[in-house]
Order: sequence, then C-alpha cells, then structure tokens
Amino acid sequence: MIRGVLLCGYALLFIKLLLSGNVTNYIAPKMLPFIYFATFTLLLLGSIQIWRKEDNGCCHHHCEDRHYAPKTVGQGIRMYGLFFIPLLIGFMFSNYILDSSLAAKRGVQLGGREIIEENKQIVEQFLEDPERYMENIDKQIESIMQDENTKEAQREEQRKKNLLEKPTIVVTDDQYVSTLNIINEQIDDMIGKRIKITGFVFRERDFATNEFVVARYGVTCCVADATVYGILVKTDQAAKWENDTWVKVEGIIDETMYRQWLVPVITKPSVTVVNEPEQPYVYEY
Repeated sequence: MIRGVLLCGYALLFIKLLLSGNVTNYIAPKMLPFIYFATFTLLLLGSIQIWRKEDNGCCHHHCEDRHYAPKTVGQGIRMYGLFFIPLLIGFMFSNYILDSSLAAKRGVQLGGREIIEENKQIVEQFLEDPERYMENIDKQIESIMQDENTKEAQREEQRKKNLLEKPTIVVTDDQYVSTLNIINEQIDDMIGKRIKITGFVFRERDFATNEFVVARYGVTCCVADATVYGILVKTDQAAKWENDTWVKVEGIIDETMYRQWLVPVITKPSVTVVNEPEQPYVYEY
C-alpha cells in the first residue's frame, strides 16, 4: 500500500507542476514528453500496487512483498522516509529560482528533420536480411545527422548576417544564448552597435566597482546543467543595483580585457529595473 501511495504521490506532484506551469523551472520544454510518460506510468504502477494490497488473498506476489517489507517500524521509517521527504518538500514549499549564489560557484559565460517512413522495399529487405537492413538504418541516421548539422550551420550563418546588418541588437529569450555567442565571436564587427538585453545582475568576486554582468540561466535539459550566460556592463552607477536585481540594459557594444580575454562590454548603459519574467530561464535547443 505504501509503495502505491508513493508512486501516485510523485505522479500528483508532476501533475501539480504541469498544471501550474512551474515544471519549466526544472526542465527544458523539450523534455516535457518524458514527464507526461512518467506521470502516466507512475499513476498506473501506483494504482496497481494499491489494488493488489486491497486483495485479501495471499498470492505468490503478496508473499514476496511481505518477505521484502521492513520487519520493524524503524526500518520502515528509514526506508520510506527517503521517498516521502522529497515528496513533502515538493508539495509544501514554493518553487526556487536559481540566482547569483549558484552563478558565483559556476561562473558566467561572457560572451529537425522529419524521418521519412520506410517504403515497402525496405520492409521486404528487413524480412529477407535484417543485418543489411540495420546497416541501412545506420547510414540513414548518419546522413540525417550530417544534414541537420548542415542546416543548423546555415541557420547560424543567417543569424550572424541578420545581426551584422542591424544597427540595434535586441537579445530575445528564444535566441538569447546564440545571440551572445555571435556577439562574442564577431566582437570586432559588433563594436558601436546598440544592444538591448534583460537579465539579472551578477558580479564575480574580482569585478571592479563599476562592473556587473546582466545574465540569464541557460538550460539544455534540466536545472542541473544550467549555465549562466551574460554580457559585461560598465557604468559608474553600478553599485546602485544589487545582485539578483532584474534589469533591462540598453547601451553601446564595445570590448574590454577580462582575465586576459577580450570580451564584449556594454558601455554608456541605460539601466531600468524590471520585474522578474514569468519564465526566468532561457533554453538551448
């Protein structure tokens, strides 16, 4: 019974996160199909466990459950407590958004092709020679990957071209990471352009008093792999804004030396305090 309740409890926690929209505070949107699958699976397995315990008979499976169940109350608390504690925390406490305290430890980074269905000939080939069929599949996958890499390279080149042609660069959420990467790579061509960017204030320990970074957390899969991406800002009024303050910065792109590296910097900035966005993270696709 306890196992079934635990499984259903975790399924309900997933449902709570999905309905509230807070699930993207923990995982990237591309991982949502796995959460839907896990939620359904946990509900199914939990329901089966509860239903089996309600059966008064003692079948072989029931006897196995009793054989592996904790023999004392203390053992039961230690065993199931490991699973109940995270569940209670998930329901009782509010969602936590990563802030500059983690960024200080990790540092800051300055700066689909649809597979075509197999035709009848391929199906017949599989039935006649499975090994050759699998070799063909491997070749197709390799070709798809090469084609996708080529398309991504073309999209990246187009993004670079578009940014180089614009007098003002607006760093949007969906292109946040790629835009900062392009600015860093093409810094000579970016000098003198205006830039608009939103993020939270963050400082490294060795920053000067007139420096801070406007940054966002970039998530690839889940918050465990979150990386801080941002751009340096220089202003004599930097001390006005504390770490974790969300700001919108508009200024001129220039370059400066930081830890023996040439990095982009926003000069002559106009800084406006803004509310934390509904979705504070940006995602790397």
